[in-house]
Amino acid sequence: MFADQQNYFKLLNKTFMNVKNLEFLKEGLKYLGFGDKMNADLESKIKEQPTEFKLNLVGEFNKDNIKDRVNYTLDFKKSDQTDMYFLNRYQASLKNDDPAQEKTQTFYITKNSGITAKEAYNLLSGRAVNKDLNNKEGQPYNAWLQLDFQEKDKNDNYKVKQYHQGYGYDLEMVMSKYPIKEQLNADEKSKLIKSLEKGNLVQVTFAREGGEDKMFVAANPQYKSLDLYDAKMQKQYQGIEKKEKPTEDKSQE
Repeated sequence: MFADQQNYFKLLNKTFMNVKNLEFLKEGLKYLGFGDKMNADLESKIKEQPTEFKLNLVGEFNKDNIKDRVNYTLDFKKSDQTDMYFLNRYQASLKNDDPAQEKTQTFYITKNSGITAKEAYNLLSGRAVNKDLNNKEGQPYNAWLQLDFQEKDKNDNYKVKQYHQGYGYDLEMVMSKYPIKEQLNADEKSKLIKSLEKGNLVQVTFAREGGEDKMFVAANPQYKSLDLYDAKMQKQYQGIEKKEKPTEDKSQE
């Protein structure tokens, strides 16, 4: 009888831990921008109790009238010490009509924290993302991240260039050099800065003599400027900022 009670409480505790683990993973997927589309498959896999498993998702992102597609493969693994599962990494592949132009990168996740699904898309699109990070000693720091498509590491990942605070890229100050109408409103300006920090290509209004133009902008920490595109997504060189060869900035993984 006592043994039966022990087994019952063990089973009850395991069920409780599985539920808590499932909720933890669901929260992680939501925070990382994957939503709830994989929740049913996630629950099913955890019930099966494999050592590790993968889940797949296709993300679509609208860039003006163009729709980009990213294939995500998420890797879950069971702890060696407990029955808890963790999302350790995911692979993102930006698809293109020309397979030779497709780009793939693996992003690592720690305690449900890391590069989000949208940020992965932005990085693979060549744009920079601002993130709060921790160094090997656990000390926090902030940096702009950008993929170097000219060089890969031993794991076939693109090298990650980091532009730290000491590099001198002040996004708000750089924005002030451009006739961006949204800067005149404090709330709109704050939203614009946050969106650019996530690596987004953002539609803005340029106020010019005689009228206004719809433009798209993205942060460019390397050249301490903004990348500009017109309404037809053609890159513009306005001569507003002076592009100089950037000082050497050591890249870190």
